[in-house]
Amino acid sequence: MNYLTSISIEVLKKLSIAEKTLSTAESCTGGLIASTITDVPGASKVFVGGVVVYATEMKHKLLGISDKVFNYGVISAEMAEAMSVAVRSLTGSDYSIATTGNLGPDTMEGKPRGLIYIAVATPEKVYVKELHLQGDRLSNKIEATFEALKLLIEVL
Repeated sequence: MNYLTSISIEVLKKLSIAEKTLSTAESCTGGLIASTITDVPGASKVFVGGVVVYATEMKHKLLGISDKVFNYGVISAEMAEAMSVAVRSLTGSDYSIATTGNLGPDTMEGKPRGLIYIAVATPEKVYVKELHLQGDRLSNKIEATFEALKLLIEVL
């Protein structure tokens, strides 16, 4: 069993015990969070679904992110927060995770490779974490997925 599966099992156990649900809005992680969670048997008891909004216009079209948020940039704490709130509202889940960032290899929006924002929305508030990852695209994607699940566990 790998460490992504292990943390997913822990997430699902905590959500199940609390009788709470989860959704995701993923950009830079490209659905890896949802995939990792649904690799665990019984995930459907708490995972209601998610969206991959990789293209900028999909954040607006599918999640209804406002132009005001786009002023901060696609790679921003404000975007991660807005995405997490939007997908939680869209799905009716108790909790949600959102990711946005630059996996690399080049800069985007003048922001360096490895700058990732993750957000966890709860019924009460939104928690946002900024990551500065140093790996290649794939390792950054995997690490961002792990850190997003870890943040959810901390919040739970």
